[in-house]
Amino acid sequence: MFFDILFAVISIILTYQIIPEEIIGFVSNIYLEMIIFTCLVIVVFAYIDLYNYLVFLNRFRYVYRTTKGLVYMFVFYLIWLFASSALHSQYVFSLFILFGIFSFLIYFSRIVLVPFCSLLLPKKEIVIYAPEGNYKDIGNWLQDHIVSGVKIIKISEKREEIEEYVRKGFPVVISTFTENWEELIKHLLYFKGRVLVILFAPILTGIDDVDYWAYLENIPILLFRWSDSSKGYLFIKKLIDFIGAIIAILFFSPFMIIAAVGIKLTSKGPLFFINNRVGKKGKVFKMFKFRSMLESSDDGLHKKFVKDCINGNKEYKFKLTNDSRVTAWGKLLRKTSVDEFPNFFNVLKGDLSLVGPRPPLEYEVSQYSKWHQERLSVEQGITGVWQVFGRARLSFAKSCFLDIYYAENRNLLFDLHLLSQTPHTIVFGKGAY
Repeated sequence: MFFDILFAVISIILTYQIIPEEIIGFVSNIYLEMIIFTCLVIVVFAYIDLYNYLVFLNRFRYVYRTTKGLVYMFVFYLIWLFASSALHSQYVFSLFILFGIFSFLIYFSRIVLVPFCSLLLPKKEIVIYAPEGNYKDIGNWLQDHIVSGVKIIKISEKREEIEEYVRKGFPVVISTFTENWEELIKHLLYFKGRVLVILFAPILTGIDDVDYWAYLENIPILLFRWSDSSKGYLFIKKLIDFIGAIIAILFFSPFMIIAAVGIKLTSKGPLFFINNRVGKKGKVFKMFKFRSMLESSDDGLHKKFVKDCINGNKEYKFKLTNDSRVTAWGKLLRKTSVDEFPNFFNVLKGDLSLVGPRPPLEYEVSQYSKWHQERLSVEQGITGVWQVFGRARLSFAKSCFLDIYYAENRNLLFDLHLLSQTPHTIVFGKGAY
């Protein structure tokens, strides 16, 4: 972050010096522009998760995310200039100079300066908790990585031996090869809210391309900073829910009208499908969706599917596909997620949040094991980690883990990132049926 702030300031100063004064109109006050530009850099880069230590260790992924961060940064800066009436065609050249200088300095810091500094700085001391005794993969990766900057001071299979280091605040790497999800969650939540945790578990293989994770030979490496449960965060989250739901209802109203007309023209029955869902801490509420099935559909097929899915049949993904009860129009609504647009009314009522795990059915919860209940520890939502990065491609266990990951790591930037990713997921329909 230090280099980002430094190079943001240097970029403004150099641009101001290089560009002739008569065409430098985009800078009415160089000090104000320094503040605006630097603040945007910090916010956007934090939003992209460029300050995630693990992402830094995956060099290709880190360069890719740096490029993404620069693109976002420039877009937001252009929006700021346009909103402040400082953007004019004759000043475009000066913007290219600014962005060129800043991009060069950022790539230089990421590829050269930061790795070099990591070699000079004192090593971060960490401990490895390996309940099954298997730690060499992640241990060697961290220890041999040229820019990891870590020193492993303790490796143990016994949690009580790790405890003394936990009390001193040392970060813990959990290397577990268990095939039991209950054990995995138990290992993880033992350290909840106490120290920073890095989780390495081959059981998570198959959950790929999650923006916030690093990968070692396709095995995810997760950083748990633990959730922001402050009153300020919860208040802002509620405010975003209320304002966002109103905007969404107004914006999507034409699509909802088209969906309603299509339902009435293609099948008999009510416009909406209303059923009981389970929210935070087991609270039951009625959730609204557009009807996508035949009116006389029996839920017996779905109940059997849910039971098999939750109870470990690995062939089942966490959504019933090729369901004969779904109408042709209903398939289109599901593929585009338009059937779920009435959920925004639930957000206005306070039953749902915009971001959170999807609320399960009552008969789903009746099949839950103890570890599954962890996904109900926060407000259920319309979109979330599973909806963006998993959907129907994953098994129930892995989908449930993604919900728990969100519950244990949620914060404002995370919420905003998931909201911004949702339209892309809807448009391309990845994992939707």
